[in-house]
Amino acid sequence: TVRLYKDKVEKLLGQPIVINYKPGAGGVIAGTYVKESKPDGYTFLVISNSSMSLSILTRKADFTIDDFVPVSTLMRSTIIFVVNKDSPYKTFKDFVQAAKTQKIKYTSTGANSPGQLFIEAIGRQEGFQALHVPGGGGAKAMTAVLGGHVDLSATAPTGIENQLRVIAVVSENRLETYPDVPTLKELGYPIATDTYFSVFAPKGTPEKIVDKVYKAYKKAFEENREEITKIAKSTHQIARVLGPAELRKITRDSYDVYKEMVSKMRAPVN
Repeated sequence: TVRLYKDKVEKLLGQPIVINYKPGAGGVIAGTYVKESKPDGYTFLVISNSSMSLSILTRKADFTIDDFVPVSTLMRSTIIFVVNKDSPYKTFKDFVQAAKTQKIKYTSTGANSPGQLFIEAIGRQEGFQALHVPGGGGAKAMTAVLGGHVDLSATAPTGIENQLRVIAVVSENRLETYPDVPTLKELGYPIATDTYFSVFAPKGTPEKIVDKVYKAYKKAFEENREEITKIAKSTHQIARVLGPAELRKITRDSYDVYKEMVSKMRAPVN
């Protein structure tokens, strides 16, 4: 996502953008690094709203959403549920029914990931408990389904899903690329949230800097809309650049949704 905008934003800002990967603990390491950085406009955090929320709610991160200043959204995605094309589960209902009587295994990007939260919440609603196998990333989780090692994967699209069967999506509306696949809300589960990959700055970063960076991303998108949209669509994502006020609301709403989901996951199975 960052690389998709990188060279275009560099030209607009007249500054090189150095991508410094800080993997680990579902966003905690990266978030802590940026929180402790000087709020001078030279260090930013690119993270999804789900990773930020779950870092705080499940991994005891040493920061809160208020430790960051929203700058701009870059990309919108969602969680999809996929099975092997040879799977007996043609629909999500088939999967749920099987999980009530069989030992079902599923995977997600990792422990306390959105995918795990969604399956666990549905399990509590329907009265089943499937075995979660942390995937160690979206591509690995998809590959596990492709290889027949697990029955289902709940992750963001990675491209591998083209070789699998998508049986449900978590977004508010059906995906344009999978118009025949129902949302969880349509299936009777009160779960609907989108994943936004966004830019944040450390708390205290001057408003004029935040505004300048947001406008650079906005202009980069507007001037390269066709190219960016096409590349995003190839990975079943939607390029969407929203400003600080909108990102602040998205972040807060997302945090509230995941807070409720974590509470449900910790409740016993009926």
